[in-house]
Parts: sequence; C-alpha cells; structure tokens
Amino acid sequence: MLPFVISGLALGAVYALSGVGLVVLYRATGVLNLAYGAIGAIGALLSWQLLQDGLPAALALAAAPLLSAVLSGLYGGLISPLVADRDPLVKAVCTLGFALMLLGVCFWTWSDDPRTLTLPTDTAGFDLGTARVTLTQVLALALAVALTAGTGALLRWTAFGRAMRALADDREISALLGVPIRRVEVVTWVAGGAAAGLTGLVLGSLTRLEAGTLTFLVIASLAAGVVGRFRSLPVTLAAGLAIGLVEALGGASAATAPYRSVAPFAVAVAAILWLQRKGARARRGGTVEVRTAARPVTAAARPLPPGDPRSVLKVVLGLALGAALLAVVVPLVLDGYWVRVLTTAAIFVIPAAGIALLYGRLGLVSLGQVALLGVGGWVALRLAFATGWPFPVVVLVAGLATCLVGIVYGLPALRLSGVDLALVTLMAGGAFQVAFSATGFPDGGPGFLGRIAGSGMQQAMPRPSLASSDAGFFRVVLVCAALALILVVLHQRGRPGRAWAAIRGGEAGALAVGVALTRYKVWAFALAAFITGTAGALLAANAGRLDPISFKASDSVLLFAVVLIGGAYGLTGVVLSGVVGQVVPALLDAAGVNGNLMLVVFGAGTVHALVTAPRGIGGQLEDLAAKVAP
Repeated sequence: MLPFVISGLALGAVYALSGVGLVVLYRATGVLNLAYGAIGAIGALLSWQLLQDGLPAALALAAAPLLSAVLSGLYGGLISPLVADRDPLVKAVCTLGFALMLLGVCFWTWSDDPRTLTLPTDTAGFDLGTARVTLTQVLALALAVALTAGTGALLRWTAFGRAMRALADDREISALLGVPIRRVEVVTWVAGGAAAGLTGLVLGSLTRLEAGTLTFLVIASLAAGVVGRFRSLPVTLAAGLAIGLVEALGGASAATAPYRSVAPFAVAVAAILWLQRKGARARRGGTVEVRTAARPVTAAARPLPPGDPRSVLKVVLGLALGAALLAVVVPLVLDGYWVRVLTTAAIFVIPAAGIALLYGRLGLVSLGQVALLGVGGWVALRLAFATGWPFPVVVLVAGLATCLVGIVYGLPALRLSGVDLALVTLMAGGAFQVAFSATGFPDGGPGFLGRIAGSGMQQAMPRPSLASSDAGFFRVVLVCAALALILVVLHQRGRPGRAWAAIRGGEAGALAVGVALTRYKVWAFALAAFITGTAGALLAANAGRLDPISFKASDSVLLFAVVLIGGAYGLTGVVLSGVVGQVVPALLDAAGVNGNLMLVVFGAGTVHALVTAPRGIGGQLEDLAAKVAP
C-alpha cells in the first residue's frame, strides 16, 4: 500500500501545483484558464525534443517553462483583452479555443504517440520502508508547497500582490485607483505559464508525455480549485493531494483500478453541487465567482424568435426536400468513400443540433455531448445483439435510454449555469470516458456488458435490410437527421421555444411571467440527449462496432467548438457544423495535408467566433442571403 500512497501524493502534488496556478490566475484576471494543460504539454514536448537532439539537460528542461510562459503571456496580452468585458463562461470557452490550437500544433509537430520523459531526478532517491521514493516525487511535492506558500506571501506582503488582490475585489475601481491592470494581468499570465511548463515536465515524467492526456489532466486540477472555491490556496493544495491519493489508492485493487481515474471528476462534481446547495457562492457567478457583469446578448447573436405556423411549415418542407435531394444526388456523383464521409457528417449534425439547442436557446454550455453519443451507441449495440429488434425500434429505444441519462445529466442545470455547468458536463463526460474504457462496448457477448471473452469472434451490429449498402444507409441517416432537426424546430418555434427564450433573457423575468424553469431546462436537456442517443445508434450501425477511443472528453470540446464556428443560432450553422467537423478533415487528408491542422483551425475559429462572429459561419451566410434577397 505504501508505494500507492507515495505515488498518489506525488501525483496529487502536481494536481495541486496546477490548481494553485489556476486559482492565482483566476483571482487576478477572472479567467478560468482551460488551456493550462495544453500550455504545459507543448513546453514539455519541446524539452523532450531538445533532449533527443542532445542539448544539455539543464538547457533543454529550462525550455519548457520558458516557452509556456511566452505562449501564456501572448494569450494574456493579445487575446484575453478582447473578451475582458465578457462573462466568465465566454472567457473560459475562449481559452478552450486556445487549447485546441496548441493541441493541434503538438499533434502536427510530434504526433499523438505517448513518449517517456526522463528527468535527472528520476534515477535518484531513497528507500522508505518497502517503497522507493524518487527525487522527482519529492520535487513535485516541494514545488506544490513552495508555490502555495510563495504565492500567499506575494499576495499578502508585496505591492504587486496587493494590486492582484485589488483586481480580485473590483477591476474598475482598481483602474480608477491607478492599478496598472494590463501589466498585472500579463505578468500573472506569464507566471502561470511558467508554472504550467514545470507541471508538464513533472507530470510527463510521473505518468506519460502525451499532449492529449496532459491537456485534459487540467480537469483534475480544476477539481482541486473547485474544492478551494477558486479562492483558498491552502485548501486547493490539500484537495489536490487528496485527489491524487484517492486516485492512486484506487489502483491498489483489481476491482477499482480501471475506474480510479474517475476520482477527480467525482470530487469536482460533488464539490460544485455541495457548495451550491450550501449557498456558499453568489447566485450569478456559481462556485467560480463572477466579478464582471455578463454582457447582454447582442442583436447579432440573439436567436431567432418563435415563428408562426406558416414559417414552421416552410422550414420543415425545406428540410424534407433538402434531405430528398441529397439522398438522390450524393450516391450518383460520389464514390463509396465520400458517401461514408457524408454519412458520418449527417450523423454528427444531430448532436450538433443538441448543443446548439442548449447554447443558442438557453445559453447553457454542454461539454459532454460526445459522452451521450457513446451512451446511445452502447445501448444500441446491446439491444441489437441481445434482442434482434427491428432497426427503427433499436434507434428509438437508444434515444429514450439516453434521454433518461440526459435528464440525470442535466439535473445540475436546475441550480447551475455558466462556468459551473460547463465544468460539471466536462467532468461528467470525462467520467463516461473512463467507464467506456473500463467496460468496452458490446460486441456480441453474453451478460449485461455483452463482451466476448478470450479469442471469441466479435460481431458487428447489422444494418437494416433495406439499407445494407453504404448508399442505402446514407439515405436512412439523412431521414433520421431530418426528423431530428424537424423535432428541434417544432420545439424551438412552439411553446418550449418561447419559454427557453424567456429563460435566456433572464430567469427572474421568466419566473415573473410564469415560466416553469425546472420543467423547461430539463426538457431542453432531455430533447438534446434524445436526439444525440439516436445519433449514437446510427454511429454504431454505420461502423458495426464502437471503440472507447472515439468518445474522449476532448472530442466533446472539439464538437462544441465546431458548433460555435458553424453557428449555434440557426439550422444553417448546425448543418455546417457536421460538414466542417467531418468533411473538411477528410478533404485535407485526401490532399495529403496533416489532419491535425484542423485542430489549429478549429481553435482559431472558436476564438474568432467568440470575439467577432457570435453567430458563426451560418449566421453570416443567413445575413448575406437576407441582403441579397429582394
């Protein structure tokens, strides 16, 4: 047990180190930096590359905090001021766009293969009973304690620290009193970047050096910050150590080892809900306290109001005719490969519509929609192998089962909003990722999990008999996608849509006019989950079987970014989201271009959409069509 305790404290120290860095940056700037892990990952990968090239260890390792500090400072000086007057949710999502850009650069330069980073301190250490303690593990704990103590002293005893505390209290009054806001913020971003670089080095040595893994290990650090309410550095330190310890001890038992990575997600979700229940946060800001007023939705970003029956009928007929046209033309003019690509694009239009419904109508960010896609696929596979039910029934039941999960998934929305809700859905998506990896997807075996043990032959989920060919299944997917979009349109343009518009305008005003907040929020999550579950069933039938690697938390972030780029306020943007997310990478791959370039493009597109084009490409096209039309 002692080795698990030692490794857990070392890992927890890294979580605490990152958590303290996130808290300090948040207290000074009001930005929850979700790019913290990516900033550390790219610095650690540069150090690894320099070590491989034979550069002296001291110089190579110093490159990590240096590069991370420069990148973080550039974001803080150039991009962060563009959204400085926006609400905390927009600021956090903007850092997600930056994270995608850095992740794309990492994959483009070094690929996404795991690597081993060996530090000089890995080989030195001492024995403690039956366990071996390396100096790297000691260094991790020492860095966490030193950063916590040093930052506390800085905030309390120095003029710069007093300026940071002034910003934490009130940004506008601080400016009136002569506090150099921009300078303080940029210095804080640079210091936070250096800490991220150090964290990336230590974490790459203790676990593995993989850009995607390091980027989203920030979730565990966020869990530590949540427990500390993004205020208390000592509590954040203690929470990080505790999370690492629980995660490591979970690996001591064969029964719990596959699920031990759930620990950070469970701790963070429980902490957010508990603090909310105890009323320990401001109502508008959530556990992550809001210090700047949310900017109202501008006319350019405002969703279209519910329409009259004639306009609804026009939209429904347009969707039906468009689907019919594509069903005829695409198989005639494109080969099998591109038909399969467009089939996947049409499938992903459905969860994109769910994300757009939540964000465009209610202003709620769901960063776990791909997890719900996996739930629908899991249920569909199990039903198809176990029951032999007709394909439409399997799709419908998969949607209903996912709807039930979505209701539970959306229950936090009854009390949470903004950054809190985004964090809860992101962490819930991460927990589903762990569960999928631990249990796998049904492949025709017996029992509840439906897994074939040993050397048994895996089965593929059968397609409906009338759609066994790629062209036939493409037509089935088009019908399902059109029906899902029509279902969303009927809700948006009817009574639920009016209630959602009132809630987005302000919950107090919605209550005043008699809108049942609980009912309509749950309704939105249930609808988004239902259509996403049907998409999961279609995805399972399209591929025949599913792999846990296809349902990572990072993919939920990427899908949300694609919806922002395509446009979350209209059907044009939703359809474009599927095309941009699936067809464009396939075109680059066909042209021999590294597909990881799309991560950079998607990240930059997310930042652009948040800063200058809130309605995305679809909204801009709709505006252009309105100007051209007579």
